[in-house]
Amino acid sequence: MAEPIPKLKTVLGRGLRRKCPKCGQGPVYKAFFRMHDACPACGMKFMHDQGDLWMYIIVVDRVLFIFPLIVMLYFKLYNPYSVWFVIFAVALIGSLFYTVPHRNAMCLGIDYWARHRWGDLAPKTPPAESSQSNDKG
Repeated sequence: MAEPIPKLKTVLGRGLRRKCPKCGQGPVYKAFFRMHDACPACGMKFMHDQGDLWMYIIVVDRVLFIFPLIVMLYFKLYNPYSVWFVIFAVALIGSLFYTVPHRNAMCLGIDYWARHRWGDLAPKTPPAESSQSNDKG
């Protein structure tokens, strides 16, 4: 019996708490920047291939951190004598580093959700042998 596809909201919430996207119990990280290879609770392997999360990380980083700075510069909100721009930029850069584990766990959840939804996580069965022979005898 196939396990049900979790809702995206559920998977993102688990990622925000830095928990396993499958069971929501096991931690994703051993330390601040060190990921487990698999979930300690359910045994799910987090990274199937190296580099799986790059697309999600790039999109999330661009939307949450780089886009606001571009908007500020585009609309000429930059004033070299304004202390608020500096405070905002420092807060944005500080939150960029502080939220790395949360963002990575959320990206891991999105990857899990997408793979589960599109069937990449289904158990692999060997291809059946064809009953037809290629002999023309």
